[in-house]
Amino acid sequence: MITWPGQARCAVAVTFDLDAELFWHRLHPGAAERPKTLSLGEYGITRGTPRLLDLLGESDVPASWFIPMWTLERHPVAVERIRERGHEIACRGVADEVLGALEPERQAETVDRAACALEKVTGSRPRGFRAPPGRVGEGFGDVLAQLGFGWSSTLFGDDVPHYLESGGTSTGVVEVPRRWEHTDHPYFAYNGGPVAFPPGRSRIASHEVVLEEWKTAFDAYHREGLCFVLCLEPQVIGKPGRALLLEELLRHIRSRPGVWFATCGQIAEHFRRHGGQNPPGHPERVRATWTEN
Repeated sequence: MITWPGQARCAVAVTFDLDAELFWHRLHPGAAERPKTLSLGEYGITRGTPRLLDLLGESDVPASWFIPMWTLERHPVAVERIRERGHEIACRGVADEVLGALEPERQAETVDRAACALEKVTGSRPRGFRAPPGRVGEGFGDVLAQLGFGWSSTLFGDDVPHYLESGGTSTGVVEVPRRWEHTDHPYFAYNGGPVAFPPGRSRIASHEVVLEEWKTAFDAYHREGLCFVLCLEPQVIGKPGRALLLEELLRHIRSRPGVWFATCGQIAEHFRRHGGQNPPGHPERVRATWTEN
């Protein structure tokens, strides 16, 4: 079991993907001609993000914001507000590239381009990365290490941080793993056709059901001393009723003893200093073995 700072029982990271209108552009080429669909993303920038920044401030919770270059170029004021509030800003690629479909050299060029854009606006080069949707492919960890990234929050292979491996060895890049179950999209994201999400299915979950699901999941992570990572999007969770859900969840988490709220970067750095290497049989080692064969 990983030991957390201050004898905390578990770690909690609240993360946001600031995809905005890009989410819909990725989903369907026709989105560009549909202002109603794009307005969902605009809402996330103009209403969701300010509401969530206020909530985080009132709750005294640090967050990690993953920002694509596409969003940075169209909404620099929103990014500046996030930076001014002291939250961690990490990289989410350029736009709709599928990294696993690119050769390693082209992957590196693309990720570096996005990182340089963030550095120009924020004044510091991002240390963390979350890949855009789509496969990342072999060599992902090597590319991040080559570009100076210290951590990623992209994969799903564990409940605690670990090192990304490549060719049977550690890349030195710490993965802070996440879960679809702790993401708002599967429960709440919705749009009608033809830019439909989810395709062919209609559902919007109730606030109460999702809140109880997340509370129960957190309590299990807390009991086992793990790393609980929430993955949210302002256009989804940033609406008034859903923001109340998040506020209630954070209040529930704070009610438990020994909780360390931290950014993904802080969690990765703590693991780097105290976590050691991936143990034998770790899912990341197993995956690397499959690739080698």
